[in-house]
Amino acid sequence: MNVMRASPMLLVVVAACTPPTAAQCGPTNCTGCCDSTGRCVTLTNETTCGSNGFTCQVCGAGQQCSGGSCIGGFIGTGGGSSGTGGGATAGGSSAGGSSAGGSSGGGASGGGASGGGVSGGGASGGGASGGGASGGGASGGGASGGGASGGGASGGVAVPADLLFVVDVSGSMNTPLDPNGATCGGCTGTGCPATCPTRVSALRGALGSFLTMNPTLGRYGAIAFPSPATFTPIGCAPATTEAVALLGSSTPSNPSTLTAQTRSVQTFVAGIGTTTMVTGGTPTAGTLRYAATLTPFSSSARPHGIVLITDGLPNCNPANPLSCSAMPAPSPDLCTIGAGCMGQYCQAGYLDQTATVQAVAALELAGVKTSIVVIGPLTPQVTSVMNAMADEGGATACSVTNPGCLQRFFSANDEASLAQAIGSAVLRASVP
Repeated sequence: MNVMRASPMLLVVVAACTPPTAAQCGPTNCTGCCDSTGRCVTLTNETTCGSNGFTCQVCGAGQQCSGGSCIGGFIGTGGGSSGTGGGATAGGSSAGGSSAGGSSGGGASGGGASGGGVSGGGASGGGASGGGASGGGASGGGASGGGASGGGASGGVAVPADLLFVVDVSGSMNTPLDPNGATCGGCTGTGCPATCPTRVSALRGALGSFLTMNPTLGRYGAIAFPSPATFTPIGCAPATTEAVALLGSSTPSNPSTLTAQTRSVQTFVAGIGTTTMVTGGTPTAGTLRYAATLTPFSSSARPHGIVLITDGLPNCNPANPLSCSAMPAPSPDLCTIGAGCMGQYCQAGYLDQTATVQAVAALELAGVKTSIVVIGPLTPQVTSVMNAMADEGGATACSVTNPGCLQRFFSANDEASLAQAIGSAVLRASVP
């Protein structure tokens, strides 16, 4: 979203669930998941796993339901970092891994309850296979083991995916999460004090925390958009370089390499707002087209995924078919910049849904899944556009054909729920 666009405030986090029918169960009224009968299930388990009103999923063999996502179950490194059990940081060498569970990996109780998982290292896990066939264990690394939404240090993923964080740093990311908050005093943009939580501060905290707890879950890279490059119209340049380049296709996925790469992404995240400016519009389509050209995504050796983190509607397309000069003029609600799409924003100011959906579809066709996280309030228009993108991305949270599936992307309006949303989006984008 951009600094020029109005941001009507609506609550995102759903309320208590009381849906008697399938049509009523969804993100607006269910904190758990919607089953096949349309009932909201709040006490989720392996047979009804989900959150935020998504369709309930049945977890696969060896998987556990944690934070609304099915975790573990992949044969490979399990909860461990290098076959020593427990996990590099989640369960690790001192927290239920090597020293608490034994050097052979997790011991009889498997990597520690908050590390590799209650059953992850286990009598049949541990050892050379790290988390064993059951992956990250009962909680998949869990909130205290592998990040806000589980997954563990290496998350039970057999082959770490190439995972690119595509991060919106448009001007509206400076908007307070709650403009009426006690420390905000109705402030706007960069005029807010450091004590007032904003979308960008929530992003720094949530993504930074996720990376700290999941340093070897994926082969991370990062892109920020818009770019500060000179562009017409001003503030609309798509990304043309990586903030942190993805690892080369031939680079091994050993724990030390992945951890070092993660530190680079953490440095980038910590610098959003200082070394990386937060300003301008939302050239999502152009940025995703650039991401599709990255060489590592052309390798078939591992899964590829994009986690798009944004706070609103795509725009900034100077070739947008929507134009202020069209007769009749487009509907005013398609202008994303609030004050009217005129001058150099005659086209770029309008919603760029078609080109953005096409860019997501092209990535999916090339084998790159796109999982979407939205920060801040949802409007019907934002929900519609993000659903259209998610439906083409190959990493949707539930089936579009299910009447209870009203939201196919992840959303959050505070740092804690954002950390969980990022974790869930990463797992969705990592599945082959």
